[in-house]
Amino acid sequence: MVTVKARKVGNSMIVTLPKTFDIKAGTEFFVYKGVDGALVLAPKIENPFDGEADLTMTDDFKEVVFLDNE
Repeated sequence: MVTVKARKVGNSMIVTLPKTFDIKAGTEFFVYKGVDGALVLAPKIENPFDGEADLTMTDDFKEVVFLDNE
């Protein structure tokens, strides 16, 4: 387990994450304050419903023939 220390920079508190966590510079996180003051960082992911991706549903069973006695 790695220990880090919060430090004050301007009006903000900063916690530096170790290089061993392999986090790319510029990665955005959502920050939550959990039970007993635990801080949780969740990487921000792109909304799959934004943009121009074709999200039209297709009929996967279009070519399937069902038997009468199944």
